[in-house]
Amino acid sequence: MSTFSLLADKHSATIDRALAAVHDRSFHAHWPEAPSGKIYGETANADGQAAFEAQKSKAFDRLLQQGVVLHHGEEESPYGFTLGITYPVTSADHLMRQAHAAMASWQKLSVRERAAVLIECLEDASKHFFEIGYATQHTTGQGFVMSFQASGPHSFDRALEAVATGVHALESFVTEQEWTKPMGKMNVVLKKRFHVRPKGVNVTIGCSTFPVWNTLPGMFASLITGAATIAKAHTKVVYPIAIVVASMQHTLARLGLDPHLVQLACGAHEHRITHDLLENPLLGTVDYTGSSQFGNEVEAICARNKVTCFTEKAGVNNIVLGSAANLDAVLDNIAFSLSLYSGQMCTAPQNIFIPENGVSDGEAHVSFDDVCSRLAAKVRDIAHNEKMGPTTLGALQNPHTKDRLEAASALSVQVILPSERIAQPGFDHARTYSPLILKAGVEQAELYENEWFGPIAFVIPVEDFSHGVRRVAQIVRAHGALTSACYTTDEAQQREAEEMLIDAGVPVAFNFTGPIWINQSAAFSDFHGTGANNAGNASYADLSFVAARYNVIGTRVCG
Repeated sequence: MSTFSLLADKHSATIDRALAAVHDRSFHAHWPEAPSGKIYGETANADGQAAFEAQKSKAFDRLLQQGVVLHHGEEESPYGFTLGITYPVTSADHLMRQAHAAMASWQKLSVRERAAVLIECLEDASKHFFEIGYATQHTTGQGFVMSFQASGPHSFDRALEAVATGVHALESFVTEQEWTKPMGKMNVVLKKRFHVRPKGVNVTIGCSTFPVWNTLPGMFASLITGAATIAKAHTKVVYPIAIVVASMQHTLARLGLDPHLVQLACGAHEHRITHDLLENPLLGTVDYTGSSQFGNEVEAICARNKVTCFTEKAGVNNIVLGSAANLDAVLDNIAFSLSLYSGQMCTAPQNIFIPENGVSDGEAHVSFDDVCSRLAAKVRDIAHNEKMGPTTLGALQNPHTKDRLEAASALSVQVILPSERIAQPGFDHARTYSPLILKAGVEQAELYENEWFGPIAFVIPVEDFSHGVRRVAQIVRAHGALTSACYTTDEAQQREAEEMLIDAGVPVAFNFTGPIWINQSAAFSDFHGTGANNAGNASYADLSFVAARYNVIGTRVCG
């Protein structure tokens, strides 16, 4: 048996379990999410931290790709220090030519063989979870546990999900068939073959807040179809995805494959590498996560060049609070959702619509003002909890988010809860701030219909629950959203809200309490994004997320 056949046997159970989970949308996690020494090795945490410390102020020299013209780095930790790491810069043309050359041998492998290689890459890279966690913490500002989970197990599960979805799509038809058509006293026989041809080299443009979680799905969806992929890292957040790409390159080389199948693209001030990649004629698909402003530009360039583009842009996420069986549990959940990573998640809620006459809490009634004050108290309690607050809030990745927070604080609206600077133990200069909660009138749509990225939220009084749902649907249609949530104990209201919000194109969570939040998206079960509103055109990972990356081209032989 060949090396790749043996590898396919080795990983067959992993891919079969992933395929089953993709089909029935049940809970499935291949990599445990707890950063536990019992799971990953007693010295894994210390080894990862040591690797992080050793990499600071040095060139990142683990990549195997060629054509380096200079080294450049701009990363600063949101916790208050400079990383000092530099990365190899290669021209877009060189990266593209290397990627295109690597695709020829990759496409000769069967789908199951490619899947096995990709799983082997993930298993090897998972040995770096703790270094990836520290790299993510000190480039994005996430707390360490969140960094470990988001850039490690959760990201890798999303990658495996993309692989399994690709296998499902590509095995939905045979690759060869002897086709016989009866025609009276004779038969016509054709030998048919169906060739999957990827549309070209993939470029995945990463974001500054989730540099691995938002990057791996597009990369692995492209790789399973036979394409090469280039990870264009955000200039300020390179280190986490650089570790993953370097590990993959070493695995590919070990297996006798061209390591340029997966490459890292880094920019410098004098190198407009993103635009150069987007304009390259070898480009076939683009995955983009980031602001709507640049996302719209990416979509326009791709449309002009007839390149398939998958985007996740900005949206305005909303909650409607109408009634609750246990209002305290509801407000605990919302407060944590507002606080988690300081609202710097694409799924974080921004607007909370509450009936102006208040809400039902079981048999009791709570006024609008009391709901707001109780929510503010719970957010304040999280922020000032010495054990929970700093790690939950993390730090602001971009200094401009602090500017936005100051601008929001100066708006001519009522402040329900002011934002405060929160101390981060061990990091005196961390950009850590508690959430700001403002009250806006329902008529002040010009305020709350804009995305205020960061720890900024609005409470908005509405006539009743139905009015709030209608407002959310209008916002989704106009501006897009990745999440929505509703709280109601009335089944008829729930059915009405579900119909209206699904029709608007946004997923909806009902009555979330306890340790599950609107911010979360589970691999193998939740489709992250719908592609049905202006927040983006893609969904991790429905069939179109993979199938749109290739064409099927047939050959027919008579006789």
